[in-house]
Amino acid sequence: MSRDGCRGRVGWPVTLAAAAALLVPRPGRPAEPPGVCARCHETEVAAAASTGGHAAKLDCLSCHTLRRPGHFGPRHATKPRCTTHHDTMGHPPAAAARARRNPTRLCLRCHDPHGSTNLALVRPALRLRGRLRPVTLTSDAGAAATGFTHPDAPGTGVCETCHRTTDFYRANGRGKPHFTESCVLCHDHERSFRPVAALQNCAVCHADEAARLAKPSLHHDRLDCTSCHAEVSPTPGTGHRRVPACAECHADTATHAPPGETAFACARCHDAHGSDDAALVRTTIETPAGGAAAVGFTGDLSGRADGSFASASAPGTGVCEACHTTTRFYRADGTGEPHFTFSCLPCHRHTSGFEPP
Repeated sequence: MSRDGCRGRVGWPVTLAAAAALLVPRPGRPAEPPGVCARCHETEVAAAASTGGHAAKLDCLSCHTLRRPGHFGPRHATKPRCTTHHDTMGHPPAAAARARRNPTRLCLRCHDPHGSTNLALVRPALRLRGRLRPVTLTSDAGAAATGFTHPDAPGTGVCETCHRTTDFYRANGRGKPHFTESCVLCHDHERSFRPVAALQNCAVCHADEAARLAKPSLHHDRLDCTSCHAEVSPTPGTGHRRVPACAECHADTATHAPPGETAFACARCHDAHGSDDAALVRTTIETPAGGAAAVGFTGDLSGRADGSFASASAPGTGVCEACHTTTRFYRADGTGEPHFTFSCLPCHRHTSGFEPP
């Protein structure tokens, strides 16, 4: 390359002044370097032009700073590290030490920073053991032809391509059955795709609890899983989250039990995650007699009324009656002496275990 001009691989001449004019932003519009960059870097520019590039508002000069404006040749522009803008770690986890030495090189094994027909700039072909394997990733589905694993061609999904010793989704098409929703719900790129227990994936293992949280009587409309269950370990597994005692938040509340017995646990009558009944009251309560009683508590506090403490139309089915067998009033069998019909709460307070003062 002479001082007066340069010649790209396609054999075109351009003066340094003309090249510099293309590389410097003009007033009122962004820089448009592909016109000159493409002469030497046609593959990279073509990838950007055909796929939208790294991002819609980025061009060559957004990432590559010119070391010597107007000059071309080896190292004429900088190559930034991916970690300058991305707080992610390479995969697999065993490569972490190598990634610390040259994180960008590890990123480039799977991503093309200039553009790709796949999501997240994942290369359309990944090199494995000296061979290029085509991959398609155009959706974030866990098990789909265009997702992370391919249900109709096991071993060909982008996640499966390299797996040899994993329990699930191996390159040979074998492995144990596994969760089929999006892999990134649990495998976090910021932690080298290690499985991570976080708010967005609680329902993967705790589907029953998540379903109850969607019910009308949820624990609290401003609480989520992490509000009560503090992290013990970021990795899923037994004991990874703390299970608090109800009294930590409800210290002024006492539970109920037959005379002479230890007070029941809160969960005997309440479902901490959610219920179709009001006040987290369970729709079915295990009675001291050993049976299960269906109750319907709408939150009506009037006392003797359907949906309240004692049922008016079906004696013995109210939430308070369901367990009573030896009380003087409102027994489970529908018998008992006449009693007040207004709200039970003025005399039987939850703070004293419903014992009358």
